[in-house]
Amino acid sequence: MSSESELARVLARTGLAFPRGLLGEEARALAAAIIAGGPEPELLRPLVVDVAAAHWDTLRGPVESALLRAAAQDAQSGGHDAAALDEAIAWASEPDPDNPLALALAARAGIDLAAATRRAWEQLDAVEAALDTGDAGRLTRAVGRIVVDLLDLDPEDFEPEIVAYVAREAEDGHKPALEELARVSGDADLRTWARETLRELEAPGTPAALLTVRGLGAGELPDDPALDAVWVATIEALAEEAVEIALAAELDAAPPPPSANGRAGSTPA
Repeated sequence: MSSESELARVLARTGLAFPRGLLGEEARALAAAIIAGGPEPELLRPLVVDVAAAHWDTLRGPVESALLRAAAQDAQSGGHDAAALDEAIAWASEPDPDNPLALALAARAGIDLAAATRRAWEQLDAVEAALDTGDAGRLTRAVGRIVVDLLDLDPEDFEPEIVAYVAREAEDGHKPALEELARVSGDADLRTWARETLRELEAPGTPAALLTVRGLGAGELPDDPALDAVWVATIEALAEEAVEIALAAELDAAPPPPSANGRAGSTPA
């Protein structure tokens, strides 16, 4: 890539990233070093190389496809980023993970995972408080948010299920609607990843909270997703996020209230 700023612009424009739900030991080691405020960037490079090597073979194809779509869109809008996108596409076709694009994505994966891990630690504080007060609802919300963040789950990926859940909740009540939402959204692989995420969480302090969260991720996976406490908490957190996004969009789209002189958005003389 002709410059780091051009590569950063391409990544920002496309939103390209290694999915957090697929990251393994290599990314966790990189994130831990970043959180610890460890070595200088050049000394982190071996960890970044490890992340790229672990994931590039699997993710190179999807990355290349996303870049090709971005290049086509760029061409339709004037081709302002054509040179940078073309160079990124060339790197995406390179099987060797030791290339600027793969390394940039690996570094971003470590940074993003470090940030998500710190947010999970904040949720552990909520777990600790919930244990002290016996607040089961607060515990559930914290666990759901931890999984959503660490797996980088998106409410849009569950939009039809969440829309149906909101409608059913109005008719049948919260619990039946939530149980049905868990059943229609909770495939076994996704629920397994959610539990693994909790079991693998590391954190300083808050031992009771950490042990509780890890314990929720242990044991056999229930056949019925509605009986899987981890998945129920996760999909409920996603549904709450989706509702918050929808409400914010409605507020943004609403016309401004009339001013004192009766004209919307105007200032009284």
